[in-house]
Amino acid sequence: MERNTRQREAVLAAIEHAGRALTPGEILALAQGKVASLNLSTIYRHINALQDEARIVKVLLPGHAARFEAACGGDESEHDHHGGAAHHHHHFHCHGCDRVYALHACPGSMQDLAPAGFVVSAHEITLRGLCADCSARRAT
Repeated sequence: MERNTRQREAVLAAIEHAGRALTPGEILALAQGKVASLNLSTIYRHINALQDEARIVKVLLPGHAARFEAACGGDESEHDHHGGAAHHHHHFHCHGCDRVYALHACPGSMQDLAPAGFVVSAHEITLRGLCADCSARRAT
């Protein structure tokens, strides 16, 4: 395990307190509020270490750069989410601000949707639309 440093703590705090999945650039901008000397290569080094320790997980959306969110606790019997975290959940992608939020819910088994004879081993759902902030801005 990597030792705790001001830089590492700033990176982890940025991810944990954001309340959503962040791009490396967003992590850099937030973490620089605590450690101004941070650069993108340092962010990637800490992202890799924090993933290795299962403190954060990668969120992959088709056609978009990887984002990272704090790992959730959860029942170890639940299936893996994006190949890493034990807690299974889905995401909401706002097309207004391009932010991605975790949805801590799941509709359950998708086996009934699969063709006859197919076996579903995992699924990922991404809802798309406008987040509350973007929706409110559009309404005004």
